[in-house]
Amino acid sequence: MREMIPCGNKKQLKKIYLQQAPRLIVFARKFVDYYTAEDIVHDVFLKFCRENPDKFDENGIAPYLFRLVKNACFDHLKHHKVEESYVAKAWTELKMEEIMRHDSYERNLLYNERINAVHDEIKKLPPRCREIFTKAYLEGEKHTNIAEELKISVRTVETQVYKALKIIRDNLTLFLFILFLLF
Repeated sequence: MREMIPCGNKKQLKKIYLQQAPRLIVFARKFVDYYTAEDIVHDVFLKFCRENPDKFDENGIAPYLFRLVKNACFDHLKHHKVEESYVAKAWTELKMEEIMRHDSYERNLLYNERINAVHDEIKKLPPRCREIFTKAYLEGEKHTNIAEELKISVRTVETQVYKALKIIRDNLTLFLFILFLLF
């Protein structure tokens, strides 16, 4: 009969983490970059402890953790692909609109720089804030729908959207001013 280890046993859990994490990170690297792989492995261990607070089988944990890591990598890749498709769609729509309005090379260059800067700032937002901002601005969802989908209050959605706009605006003010002076 296998010995069941309580998840609250920090010493045993640390031992398992130190044994399994390097292999799990190498495995996750098959799907994602190194830093993302580390984050995914850490998140998997945290999730494992939250969802298995009683006891777990030390000998049978490795295959289970590998499966959790693989699924987390796939989820990350799916989310990343969706995010890229929204950015590409928005980029294409905005670019076509600008080209139709302005034909000069300088204006198009300035526009592209601004769009790139905005997209870079969106990528830097905290994950939850970025998710809410993307749903509200790129997908055009209403705050109430976002709140229901994410099981949060409408006020939280509004706060996160405001926070995202403030971060983007604050970080782009100097950049846009310099671009304005150059052109």
